[in-house]
Parts: sequence; structure tokens; C-alpha cells
Amino acid sequence: MEKFDPSSENHVTWFKRMTELSEKLADPTQAMTLNDEINSNPMKIKLTRQDTLDWFHIHFVLCASYAKAVLKGKAWLPPQ
Repeated sequence: MEKFDPSSENHVTWFKRMTELSEKLADPTQAMTLNDEINSNPMKIKLTRQDTLDWFHIHFVLCASYAKAVLKGKAWLPPQ
């Protein structure tokens, strides 16, 4: 995900929201909003409902990218 900027507050806030949503995917009421939430990304990348099945791989890649930026001190960190 070349367009994801781990130093951007806007990108990280969206990513945090997506991580929280991913933790609730066992709840069928949440699954219906997954595609809409994915498509609300600040990178302006749109996924079709069919592409949503790729979300788990995409989310893993974003996690790795963000973790690497955190370790290098180049990530925006949300307030605790």
C-alpha cells in the first residue's frame, strides 16, 4: 500500500478505525459496513464488494507498514 502514509494523522486515524472494525467482524451487523468503511479511506482507493475479500491481506500489509514506521520513529501516534 504505497499510498498509506503512517506519518499522516488522517491516514492513521482511518487505519485505527479499520483495526477496531476488524476486531468486530464476527458480528454480522458490522460486516455490512466493512466495504463502506474501507472505501472511506483517505488514500481515495475504492474496493468493490468482491475486492473486500482481499481486505484481510491488505489490512495485514498496512499493519506491517505502520509497525515498521513506528519502529523507525516516522509514524504519527494517536494520543493514548
